[in-house]
Amino acid sequence: MSVNVIITLIMLLAIIVLVFKAPASPGVIFTGVPIIAALFMGFSLAEINGFIGNGLKSVSGTLFLMVFAVLYFNILTEAGVFNALVKFIMRFLGNSVLGSVLVAAVLSMASALSASGATTALCTIPTMRPVFEKQKIRATALLLVESLGSGIIILLPWAPGINEAASYVGVDVYNVYLFLRPLIIFCIVALLLMCIPISILEKRHGAGMTKEEFDVMKAEISKPVELPYGKGVAIFDGVVTIVLLIALLSGKISTNVGFGFGYVLLLMVNFHSAKERGEYMKRHSPVALNMAFTMLGVGVLVGINGGTGALNDLANYIAANVNSGFLTHLPFILCLLSLPLSITIGGTKNSVILPALIPIVTSLGLGFTAEQVLGAVFATGVISANVNLFNAAPYLALSLAGGVEMKDHLKYSLVPIYGFSLLMLAFMVVTGMLPI
Repeated sequence: MSVNVIITLIMLLAIIVLVFKAPASPGVIFTGVPIIAALFMGFSLAEINGFIGNGLKSVSGTLFLMVFAVLYFNILTEAGVFNALVKFIMRFLGNSVLGSVLVAAVLSMASALSASGATTALCTIPTMRPVFEKQKIRATALLLVESLGSGIIILLPWAPGINEAASYVGVDVYNVYLFLRPLIIFCIVALLLMCIPISILEKRHGAGMTKEEFDVMKAEISKPVELPYGKGVAIFDGVVTIVLLIALLSGKISTNVGFGFGYVLLLMVNFHSAKERGEYMKRHSPVALNMAFTMLGVGVLVGINGGTGALNDLANYIAANVNSGFLTHLPFILCLLSLPLSITIGGTKNSVILPALIPIVTSLGLGFTAEQVLGAVFATGVISANVNLFNAAPYLALSLAGGVEMKDHLKYSLVPIYGFSLLMLAFMVVTGMLPI
C-alpha cells in the first residue's frame, strides 16, 4: 500500500469524524482537510489548484440547481402555495403520522422514475416537508424515506448509475435489471412496511397531534388560506410548478434550466418592484450562501480525490490483494461491504474494483454470472446514495429539508439504510439469487 493511499484513508477518516463532531461547517472541513492531505502527498500548490478547478467544474451544475431550487421553493412558501397544499393533503390524511410517511415513500418512488436523484428530492421534500412539520415529524425521517425510495427505483434500467456500472463491466444493463427485478419488488414492499416502525419511532419523539390539536388544525383548514400576494399569483405559482415538475419527470427539460428560468419567472410575477425583489434576495441569501459554500467544499474534495489518483490506487490495491480463500464467497462479501465502500470511495467501486474482481469470480466455475454479481453489489450499495458524504446531490436534499445538517441525517439514517442493504442481501441469499 502506497503512502498516498494511507494518507487518503486518514483523510477520509478525519473528514467523517470531523463531520460528526462538527467543529466547523462541512464546507470548511471539505476544503481544508483534502488540501492538507494533498500537501502531505507531495503535490505542489499549483497542482492542487488544478485539482480544485476540475472538482469545482464537477459540482457546478448541482451548485446552480441547489441555490435556484431553494430560492424557487421559498417563493412558493411566502406566496402561501404550500399552506394550500397542506390544507388539501391533510383533509385526506387526517391525524395520521403513518399516512404522512407512506405518502412520502410513494411520492419519492414515483418521482424517482425520472432516474434523477435531484428531481426526486425536488419533488418529494418540498411537497411533504410542510405536512411533516404539521404532524411534528422530524425532517430526518423525511430524508430517510426519500433516500430509500430513490435508492430502490434507480435500479431500473434507464437510470444513469446502473448503466454506467454495466458499461464498466461490459454487460447488458437490461439483463442486470432482469436479475434485480424480484429484489426491486421486494424492496418496494419492504419500504412501505418500514414506514410502520418509522412512524412509531416518530410518535415516541412527539410526532402527531392530540385530538384537541387536530380539532384546532381542522378549524384552521376550514378557514381560507392566507395568500399574501393574492389568489391569482398563488394559482399561477402552483400551475407553473406542476408544469415544471411534469416536464422534469418526463425528461422534457433539465433541472438547471427548469429551476433557473422558473425562479426568474416567479420572482418577476410575485414581486412587482426591484426593491421587493432585492428584499426577497436579502431574506434568503444567507441560506443560499451557506449551501453554496458547502457545495464548493465538496468540489474541492472531489477534485483532489480525482487529481491525486489515490482512490484509484486504493481500489486497485484491494482488487489485487484479495485472498484466494475468499473468492468463492467474494460476491457475498462484496455485498456486505458495498454500502461502506459506496459511502467512502463512491463511484471508484464500480469503475475499478468490480471490473477487476468480477472476471475473477466468473472464471472460477462457481455458477456466478457477471450480471448477477454486478446487480447484487450495485443494488446493496446504491441505496446509500443520499448518505454519501462526498457526493453533491445529498446536500441538495438537506437544504430542501430546511437546512438539516449532514451529521444529523447520518445519525438518523445511516443505520436504517445499512440495515435495509443487509435486508436486500438476505432476500437474495434466501431466494437463491445470490448463493453464499
